[in-house]
Amino acid sequence: MATTSTTRRHASKTEATMSMAIPTLPQEIIAEILSRLPVKSLGQFRCVSKQWLSLISDTHFIKMHLKQRLSQKVFMSFWFRLKIRSLDFEALVNHVGDEKSAIKNLQLPLEVGSIRRVKILGSCDGLLCLRLGDNDVIIWNPCIREYKKLQEFNGLGGSYGFGYDCENDDYKLVKVIPRNGSDEISVDVFSLKTNSWRRVCYGGYKFDLIDDVGTLLNGAVYWQANRGDTKDTSFIVSFDIVNEKFSELPIPDCKFVEGPMLGVLGGSLCACRSEFGKDAEMWAMKEDGAKVSWIKFATVRLGMEPEYIREYSIPLCFAKNGEALMLKGGLQLDAYNLKKNGYRRLFISPDGDCEFDGALYVESLVSPNVYDGAHWQTPSIRENDQEKIDGVAR
Repeated sequence: MATTSTTRRHASKTEATMSMAIPTLPQEIIAEILSRLPVKSLGQFRCVSKQWLSLISDTHFIKMHLKQRLSQKVFMSFWFRLKIRSLDFEALVNHVGDEKSAIKNLQLPLEVGSIRRVKILGSCDGLLCLRLGDNDVIIWNPCIREYKKLQEFNGLGGSYGFGYDCENDDYKLVKVIPRNGSDEISVDVFSLKTNSWRRVCYGGYKFDLIDDVGTLLNGAVYWQANRGDTKDTSFIVSFDIVNEKFSELPIPDCKFVEGPMLGVLGGSLCACRSEFGKDAEMWAMKEDGAKVSWIKFATVRLGMEPEYIREYSIPLCFAKNGEALMLKGGLQLDAYNLKKNGYRRLFISPDGDCEFDGALYVESLVSPNVYDGAHWQTPSIRENDQEKIDGVAR
């Protein structure tokens, strides 16, 4: 009995000593440390205590974590094969670990029936806006396995954009309706906050959008456009997500053939275009108050690649090593070394001639059900249940 009592006193003394030796960190320091961890780790740490669960689920913490932009991936949707994949381009660029492990299959969060294609309508803050088949649209965060199906949808046709309204703390999907010869532009706007659609009409505009999906940058969506009756003269139209107003901007001062070309590099709107047999020109848009200009910042030698590859080159982002990641021809991802004036292939579609849409997304805690008060689940990308696939360029 004496021994047991001595042991208990010793254990109690040890616990007291440890309590004094390990100081309690202020809540803001804990939040700062946790905000620098990946989503997968935070999913595990939610189980540590009720306090950590509350912290990691807090809206302020989720925004703090989002600002870190810890891990960006390329989301790929393959046409007519109903395959969606996530590509860790940093791992491919830097040859980190097994190349095949950089590409993982993903699974849609709901039954899709006879749907044969998933169309990417936009990406913002880790939320992917996807059209399933002809009518259904969802907003999905693949990292936390949460999605929201939009209440209604007005069918095919039109050009789309998806972004965040920072003034009203709202995510919006916009659909610009073809004007069909009218002088009025109609825009359907879906608000994630109110979970509803509304239509806004704009008189006095005479343009047709060329791109079916816009490019998001700093709270505005950009598309290529023309006047309809003068298709040889193209320009750029932007739509401000906050004030819901259109603006018209010039294109680079060079010969650009209609086709996908707009993207974002280094925080600037960029355009990339090349005619067959010529080098690819890369331009960046600069804004000085109300004045807009374009600066050519790179010319990349491409050799004699097929014309359809050249006429479908979309800038995605800069990798950490400074190379520009480009989606080309809907079939491959290339890394452009602007200093050495060359490129290398990172990924080729493993399904032969099956093209794919690609969009950059950040791994985040942002929930599409945030305005419903829902809590997120455990991250879905796990090493032991995601099939690793081929398609990495050798």
